[in-house]
Amino acid sequence: MELGLITFGSLLPDPVTGTILSQRERLRDVVRAAAEAERLGFSWYTLGEHHFGERDVIPSPALVLAAIAEHTSTIRLATGTTLVANRDPVLVAEDYALLDLLSDGRLEMVVGGSFFPEPYAVFDQAPESKAARKRENTELLLRLWTEERVTWQGRFRPPLDNVLVQPRPLQPRPPFWISGGVGSESVGLAVDHGLPLVVGTTARRPDVFVPVFDSYRALWKERRTEPTGRLGAASHVFVAETSQEARARWAPYIETYLTVRKPGDVGPPAPPDFDTYVGPDGPAICGSPAEVVDRLGRLQELWGHDLHLLAIDVGGLPYADVQAATELVASEVLPQVRTLGRDDRVAAGA
Repeated sequence: MELGLITFGSLLPDPVTGTILSQRERLRDVVRAAAEAERLGFSWYTLGEHHFGERDVIPSPALVLAAIAEHTSTIRLATGTTLVANRDPVLVAEDYALLDLLSDGRLEMVVGGSFFPEPYAVFDQAPESKAARKRENTELLLRLWTEERVTWQGRFRPPLDNVLVQPRPLQPRPPFWISGGVGSESVGLAVDHGLPLVVGTTARRPDVFVPVFDSYRALWKERRTEPTGRLGAASHVFVAETSQEARARWAPYIETYLTVRKPGDVGPPAPPDFDTYVGPDGPAICGSPAEVVDRLGRLQELWGHDLHLLAIDVGGLPYADVQAATELVASEVLPQVRTLGRDDRVAAGA
C-alpha cells in the first residue's frame, strides 16, 4: 500500500498558543512540506480544493502544485479533489495539462464536486445537479485529453465545435481518479470509464464505506474484463512516540478543525467525543507508530485499497509538530505498510 499526504491548507489559530499564520506563511508551509514529503519517501502529495470558507485557503490546487513542482522531482502531485462538477472542464483541461508539463508528468488528478453549498450558490449552479455535472464534465474532460479535436454538446456549458485544447498533457492520458463518498453515482462513473476511485473516508466510521469498495469491485467484474482499478482512501492522522503523547498533543487541534464553522453551517458544530473519534471504530488514527501501523493494516483488510492519504496538518498544528509526526510516519510506519495488499494485487494481475 502506498502512503501519501493530503492537505487542504487549513488556516486556523493554534488553540494552545493562539498563534495564527498569515495566508502567505500558510501557503509557504504547504509548498515546503511537499519537498519534505518527497525526501521522506511518500508517494503522493495531495491538495484539496475549497471555496468561500473560513478554514481552507486553496481554491486553486493547480497554482500551488505548480509551485511545488519547482521544488520536487519524483513525488506524484495530486488533487483531492478537483471540483470538476463546479468548474468549466475546458479550463480544467488547460490548467492541469500545464501542470502535467511543468511537473514532468507527475500529475494525479482526482475529480469530484463540492459537498458545501456555497460554490453552487456563488457559481449559480443547482446543488441537485451535482451528480449530473460531475459525470458530464468528467466525460468531456476525458475527451479533451484523449481526442485531438472535440465537437460536443451537453447540458451545462456551451457546445464545442472542433475545439483543440492546448497545451497537451505530457502523459498520454494523465492518471485520472474519481472521488466518491457513500453514494453509488461515483462508483458507476469510475467503472464505466475504467478509472480508479478515491473514497472520502475521513468523516465516518470505517465500516460505513465497506459497501462502496465492495460495489466498485463487483461492478467492475460485471462490466469490465481488465484487472480491477486502484482504490484509495484517506484519514486524519497523528503519531507520536507513545499513544498518550499523541492523544494529548493532537486533541485540541483536531477538535478545533472539526468545530470551526464551515460553509452551510447554521451554528457551531458540536465537538466529537475524542476517544470515540480516534478509537478502533472511529474515522481518525492517533497513537504510537505501532498503533498507526495496526490501524492502517486493519483498514486495508477491511477495504482492500492500495493508496492511503494521511491528513496531518490540521487545526493550526505548528509546522514543526507536523513535520515531526510526518518524519515518524516515514521512518516507522511507511516501511511496515508498503507490502500491505501486495499479494492481492499480484494475484489480480495488477
